[in-house]
Amino acid sequence: LIFLVTFAVMYRAGDTARCAWLAGLHQAIYMLSSLAAGWVLTRRNARMLLLASTALSLVLGSVCLIMERFGILLAAYGGLGVCMAVFFNSFQTFMRAEAPPGGLGRSIGLYTLAWSLGASAGTFGSGLLYQLSFKLLIVLNALIGLAVLAILAGHRAKPLEAPAADEQVETTPRGGRPVDPLYVGIGWIMIFMAMFLQRPLFSYYPAINAKAGIGAFVTGLPLFLQMAIQGLFGLSLSRWRRPLYRRLPLSLAHGGAALLLLALWRWPSPGLCGTGIAVLGFYSGFVYFSSVYYASNSGRRNLNIGVNEFLVGLGSFGGLFLCEWAMRRTGRDASMYLVIGLALLAALAAQLVLTAAGRAWREAVRRRPE
Repeated sequence: LIFLVTFAVMYRAGDTARCAWLAGLHQAIYMLSSLAAGWVLTRRNARMLLLASTALSLVLGSVCLIMERFGILLAAYGGLGVCMAVFFNSFQTFMRAEAPPGGLGRSIGLYTLAWSLGASAGTFGSGLLYQLSFKLLIVLNALIGLAVLAILAGHRAKPLEAPAADEQVETTPRGGRPVDPLYVGIGWIMIFMAMFLQRPLFSYYPAINAKAGIGAFVTGLPLFLQMAIQGLFGLSLSRWRRPLYRRLPLSLAHGGAALLLLALWRWPSPGLCGTGIAVLGFYSGFVYFSSVYYASNSGRRNLNIGVNEFLVGLGSFGGLFLCEWAMRRTGRDASMYLVIGLALLAALAAQLVLTAAGRAWREAVRRRPE
């Protein structure tokens, strides 16, 4: 539902400056709303907030599709940011409460698969229907929203006193490394970078292709593939959790994605860009699964997820405006890929420094005399 609306709004805007205003306000509101949700959410109120945010998302999404006046569109898309923040935070609280002890990894894998495939189908369907029938796009938005409401309203939640994954610290299978709380911070860096990468691509790539005369269907295909790969790869990680609390997978993910983006900057042909955007789904699948897993597996989990979702907004906001500034300053749309690639390398360096400092601190504590 969200990506169905987002693709149509951004493609119709057809101008990177308008896209920046729409997406920037949306993400700024999402950031603040996520922090507030992280403080107030509990197992007791999660279902009520889920239903309310879903109903309002349906209404505001319809307004975004129907209205063409930029001021009204800006207000409705900003309001959608509030609903999204409440929905994603409350859903993750609800998800942990419904998962049995030991089932956190599987639940997060299914969550990554579900929202990624939903985003993929939303982008693909919006690109297809935008060309065929905009009225049908509006009808599909209403049907999907009502279906989500029906599923949530009909689900019988576990009793509050029932044991759940929300109360457990899940260790990795077959004797992997113990849970390190430091990785909550690592996850925050990761999810910031995931959105720093993904939001400019989903906001500017449609507008860039529309300006170049490339059709909405062809434009939506790489974005569809990225989200599909992201979801399937994220699900596979639920069975492959042993290396998660290690530095090597972090280095490979961030370093590989950075090199790919630098290649897109150097050779920005339509075919290579489309292929590269699809392949980045492997990076985003790893990052999204890991960051939600780290935040959900230790500490104050609702607050951890609230900070996660705040950083979703902050990463989106930073990526949007830095990329837009670079494209405007250089006069080259491909500068977007350069900005994201360099940011990924900086994030990799920060993560390696943080893990090394954490290891040194633990070693010093271990050697301290009684």
